Amino acid sequence: MASDALETLNSLIVPLREQSLLLPNVAVAELVGFRLSEAASHGPDWFLGWTLWREQQVPMVDIDLLMGDTADAPEVSPRTLILNAIGGMPGVHFIALRVWGIPRSRKLQRGDLTTTASATEWTLQQVSLSDEPQDLLIPDLQALEQALDQAGLLRRAS
Repeated sequence: MASDALETLNSLIVPLREQSLLLPNVAVAELVGFRLSEAASHGPDWFLGWTLWREQQVPMVDIDLLMGDTADAPEVSPRTLILNAIGGMPGVHFIALRVWGIPRSRKLQRGDLTTTASATEWTLQQVSLSDEPQDLLIPDLQALEQALDQAGLLRRAS
């Protein structure tokens, strides 16, 4: 049983405008309807504002804009993907992403992924899976948290 855990990874394929993300299940706290409790009044264009989730104000990011995709929004309603923060910053537990559909669950086996491009500013890797039509992006969630922190957007004044 322990060797199975080392050989597989439960993951999610998360639809964006033009591409999809590949995330481990443990990175995701919840998928909810899209709602901003407070729109951004300052910050980078990819910072949308704040969403209220479980009585907490969570910073909301347009991951498409962050990665440079300016394509028109798809004809589906956006959703909010709440991610567990991984940067270890005190008081920061979650970050929200605007996504364009419902993530699909995928169990990956060791060797299923083929690297198609190396790291960029916001991605750790671009990968392909044999049965997926498009490459998938593995985002650098720690870099995202650092960008929010550097912009002064992680800790919202109450």
